[in-house]
Amino acid sequence: MARLRKEEFSAGMAILGLVIQRPDTINGVKVRLAERFPTTRWSPSAPYGAMGSLAEHEYVRVAVGGAARSLDLYEATPKGVDWFRKWFDDPVEEPPALRDALRGKLEYVADEKDLQVVIEAIREQEEACFEMSHAANARLDRARRRGELGSVKSGDWRGRLLYGVMTYDVKLWSDRGSLLKRLRETLEDPDEPVEDRVQR
Repeated sequence: MARLRKEEFSAGMAILGLVIQRPDTINGVKVRLAERFPTTRWSPSAPYGAMGSLAEHEYVRVAVGGAARSLDLYEATPKGVDWFRKWFDDPVEEPPALRDALRGKLEYVADEKDLQVVIEAIREQEEACFEMSHAANARLDRARRRGELGSVKSGDWRGRLLYGVMTYDVKLWSDRGSLLKRLRETLEDPDEPVEDRVQR
């Protein structure tokens, strides 16, 4: 059984939130999870395990049985809504824990060969971050063309929220890519004075 913790944004918490928004099947939740949280990289089987845990904790229940477990229609229980609400209302701890594997590897570079391995890993992450930023920007453009973002003056808080979340994703990945690029360039250029690197 998957652990359900309020302290983090787990697949179980995401799925509970989706089922609170509207009852759904595991297959339906799986599709919505990928659409709403494309960068979380939860495993494809996460909805199955998480839904089982949510049901075991009585946070969701089967509203209508389907021909297979994946087709059962789940709804949130009052206990599940209360648990989610407590998570939602709890303040977010800042800053988040930094357990990035790349950051850890930087602490253990022992020689020039190790440095080259890390530089290549940085380059790959940098490219991936810029790709994520471009993909987030494409999602933003699609939402804009479909008229989903609303107008700031219209009082459409849902549209403003969607716009805020989508632009946050674009900037988050773009900024991370830029930081990795700066780190890579610093490690690649041994002739640049350290104080010049800091000034950039």
